[in-house]
Amino acid sequence: MTRTRIEYGPEPQQFGHFYPPEGTSEGPVPVVMVLHGGFWSGEYHLNLGTPLSVDLARSGVAVWNVEYRRIGEGGLWPEMSADVVAALEAIAGPVADASPVPLDLDRVRVVGHSAGGQLAIWLAGQSDTAVRPELFVSQAGALDLASAGERGRRISYIEDLFGVTYGEDPDLYRSASPLHRVPIGVPVVCIHGTEDAQVPAKIASRYHDAARAAGDPVALHLIDGEDHFAFLDPATRSWKLSRELLLDSQI
Repeated sequence: MTRTRIEYGPEPQQFGHFYPPEGTSEGPVPVVMVLHGGFWSGEYHLNLGTPLSVDLARSGVAVWNVEYRRIGEGGLWPEMSADVVAALEAIAGPVADASPVPLDLDRVRVVGHSAGGQLAIWLAGQSDTAVRPELFVSQAGALDLASAGERGRRISYIEDLFGVTYGEDPDLYRSASPLHRVPIGVPVVCIHGTEDAQVPAKIASRYHDAARAAGDPVALHLIDGEDHFAFLDPATRSWKLSRELLLDSQI
């Protein structure tokens, strides 16, 4: 499988791996942007997204597997959020330039797992990006970063992300929390395992209900018996459904 490292900014963590579609293609081809998870921590890397990226590229789409500045690796929320926007816009720049086949910039889709799911759906709400994806998929996404703080509960890894407590800057928490940003007006699909102990499935249900009530095009798939890490295993229903959605030519 061909893979090209592409920098989308000057910082060490501002890069991604680009996978052109395997086989012969006249193009233009759709693009899937992959955002890995891992508590927004520098302990986790884009290799978490490599297996899905390879699978999708072998199925005929181009894939842009993104790294970004993380806690302990050059970034808190301001840097992370700037990076995912820059990485998305790079699809029309250095990524397209490096691709051996033309990219269809009207058929860009974004998928993120866990913390990457939060980043993906936050990105969906950024209406002024140069590239406008047609679909965003959250895999066990951390889609609510503010409700716990509203109830007076403190969560250490969320405080690490923002560098302040909820009480010190509630607007910051809410501005990054997908649940608190609806409506966004673009299609979102939430996939979540019912046995997820890291990010409970009720988070996805709560986002779905709020987005639908606000008039957003949103769908929810709860996968019985699967957990938070099922999205990293090609044998699971969570993986297979994600793959089907990201490759669906009818969306």
